[in-house]
Amino acid sequence: MEPHGFVGVYEAKALEYLIAVLYLLLFVPFWRFVNGGRSAERVAQVRVRPRPAPARGWFSVPDGVGFHPGHSWARAEGDGVVTVGLDDFARKLVGPIRGVRLPTTGTELAQGETAWSLLADSRAVDMLSPVDGTVVALNPEWGEGGGAADGDTYGEGWLLKVRPSRLAANAKQLLSGDVARRWMEAVGDSLRARMSPELGILLQDGGQPVNGIAQELEPERWDEVARAFLLS
Repeated sequence: MEPHGFVGVYEAKALEYLIAVLYLLLFVPFWRFVNGGRSAERVAQVRVRPRPAPARGWFSVPDGVGFHPGHSWARAEGDGVVTVGLDDFARKLVGPIRGVRLPTTGTELAQGETAWSLLADSRAVDMLSPVDGTVVALNPEWGEGGGAADGDTYGEGWLLKVRPSRLAANAKQLLSGDVARRWMEAVGDSLRARMSPELGILLQDGGQPVNGIAQELEPERWDEVARAFLLS
């Protein structure tokens, strides 16, 4: 009986080793499977993560208006005079605007040259004229300390009335209709890219940018950001 018991001990040990080896052989592929599955899941999550939508619809682009790349606009009126103002992008980028430093009547403007300055915070940001011509009228709602027409950019918020000297030539440098809308979408996307990862705090509940994006985005040098987009 003693030899039989002695062999039984070795058999038991061999069985334990066999179980341990089988455990390792099964554990390694199982571990790879589990981690491989998790890695695949992470890759899948990265691949299907939706890209933020382009900034379409952020800024108003009406028909019948010609846009200068510096974000001023011009609209020909029936009396041979052109109404001029700042577009919705400029207003939302710089605002809240506390006033506008306008040229005097009789001033000669040149397309692409400084025509007026937006006043916000304690600084001023220059904007470019969309047309050549002579200033014949100013909007009384604007001026230093007066920005009552701020909310109606293409209506009561006009800035100047200009008698153009080269309107046909100037119009070739302005954007309108679908071309203007695609341009504004591209500008909005560029701004949106600059806003990330601060996008959330710069959007209102309705998904629209806050008024004064540049001031929220770069508090210390918002005027430099504004000038970069307004080309001034």
